[in-house]
Amino acid sequence: MKWRAGVIGLFLLIVAGLIPPVEAAPLPPLRRLYIPYFETDVPWAESSLFWFGKVGAPGSAGTNYADVRVAYTSEGLRLYVNVEDYYLWYAEGATASTPLTEYDAVAIYLDTAHDRAEAPQGDDYLFLSALCLYNCGDRSTYRRQARGTGSGWDASWSAAWDDATWANWWCDPGPNDNACGIDFGWWSYLTLPWSLFGLSGPPPAGTTWGLGVQLFDGDDAPPAGRVPVEAWPESFEADAPATWGEIVFGEPPSAVQRGHIEGTTVIRRGMDGAYVADAWVGGGATCSGGHEGDPDADNHGGDDNLYVESQSLIADFPCFSKSYLRFGLNGIPRGETILSATLTLHQWSNADWTLAQPSLVWLYATEGTWGEYSLTWNNAPPERENLDAVWMQVISPDDGVDWPGLPYTWDATRAVAEAYAAGEPVNFALYTADTNMHSSKYLIASETGDWNAAGRPVLTVTWGVPPVWLRGKIAPGAGKAGARLTTTLELFGDDRPLTLTLPLPSGMGAPTTMEADFGALSYDDAARTLRWTGTLPFTRTAHITTAATIETTRCVALSSTALLTADDGTVRQVALVAIANPQRLYLPIILQRWP
Repeated sequence: MKWRAGVIGLFLLIVAGLIPPVEAAPLPPLRRLYIPYFETDVPWAESSLFWFGKVGAPGSAGTNYADVRVAYTSEGLRLYVNVEDYYLWYAEGATASTPLTEYDAVAIYLDTAHDRAEAPQGDDYLFLSALCLYNCGDRSTYRRQARGTGSGWDASWSAAWDDATWANWWCDPGPNDNACGIDFGWWSYLTLPWSLFGLSGPPPAGTTWGLGVQLFDGDDAPPAGRVPVEAWPESFEADAPATWGEIVFGEPPSAVQRGHIEGTTVIRRGMDGAYVADAWVGGGATCSGGHEGDPDADNHGGDDNLYVESQSLIADFPCFSKSYLRFGLNGIPRGETILSATLTLHQWSNADWTLAQPSLVWLYATEGTWGEYSLTWNNAPPERENLDAVWMQVISPDDGVDWPGLPYTWDATRAVAEAYAAGEPVNFALYTADTNMHSSKYLIASETGDWNAAGRPVLTVTWGVPPVWLRGKIAPGAGKAGARLTTTLELFGDDRPLTLTLPLPSGMGAPTTMEADFGALSYDDAARTLRWTGTLPFTRTAHITTAATIETTRCVALSSTALLTADDGTVRQVALVAIANPQRLYLPIILQRWP
């Protein structure tokens, strides 16, 4: 065993907000949907939507999938639930005592105060809409509603609201018999007036409500055919609003921020060090998804195309398609602030151009629990939140669109900033609330050949520091009595008056030199504090350099905190630490003899 000398008191420099944690926390499984406002009627193709559930193998029972479109008007909250269900059953001649949850039904839960209570409160509501076809009689007998009591639900609560249900099947006239092959599914439209919640009109933009959804299903004559309940979000518990997701009234806010740009990173497959994965799920251009394919096995990670499609007619569910993308962020230096990020994809074609309509395509943030070559419809992650939407146009052969096609760009800043802070790749999904047939949009994937590399999905990230920022260092990081230490500070401003203070730690002498290339710098000997003031233009930075000698003979840490303050109260700080009179410690080196 040998011994080797080391030094106690290595140089420490901590810049607030710039040093990443040793182990970043994963992104929370948040489920949030921003919902648009329309004055009267809702054009559902322009609504927001989320999805949940699974699709069974062709003709199987026991699983269901739903797209849920949400919007609001001057009259109330609107929801449109579109359900893929192979076997439809409804309660014929339902009464107030009919157990509707043993049949096909959907339940909407709302927490209007968004207090995320552990039990239903007076601001929590339940609305259940059950499927009804032919000879329904009084439609109200196919509805249920309840209001929280503080410990449970009051099912006797009376409320006036509207819903309407329809279904789609192959040839069952009932369709309560399962005698003629599989059905396709059903849908429900719910209108919840603001008066239900004690409101005279819609909540202000930016208001957040809790939301949960349950999907009930009976695939045979009840009670024999009841199947497990599907729910959104996956953590949902009916009696615990704290487990629900949330809706935010209004368009998604942009997270783009003003700041001092220090670099731009472009991430596209084929570029040095770039990691990109993408795949689509569903039916693609051949409508081979849903009951036409295997939703547990069909993978398209190796395809050179991506597809996005949805529509109202649930019989065309085999055509529905989503696309998923993942970008590694390792090429962005750590310790920076994400100022903006955009995702750009190219559309090269679409379904039947003589019938297709433009599609509003949403960009979502998702979890990263998917693999490019194992992603399927049923294991694809749900949305975490919707970020931005753009209109994609119809391309016809007469348009003369050349490769790589039409570019479309989404604002991805919020998702990139969150993933970067967590030290993870960023994950996206593309989907649409489109209601029109024949409108599938065809996009270029990362697998396209090098001849078309310009058409590959690209994430462009601009990074730097916020408008008011401070960086600094002290060198050397350790020294004996009489040694000279130099502190350097870099200031960023935005055309506002700024003030900086830097107290000198005990054990160091007064500054021997001090310089600033902008603004006024002074030293208060009584307070042992440097002070700088100036109105720093956004277009430049200021640098302050000061030197002082170590006076103490003790082995101590010499620490100080520089504070930069703007006139609006914004404060930035940087902690500076050096070691005076470090001591030597001899550490063992253990040599192992190999046989």
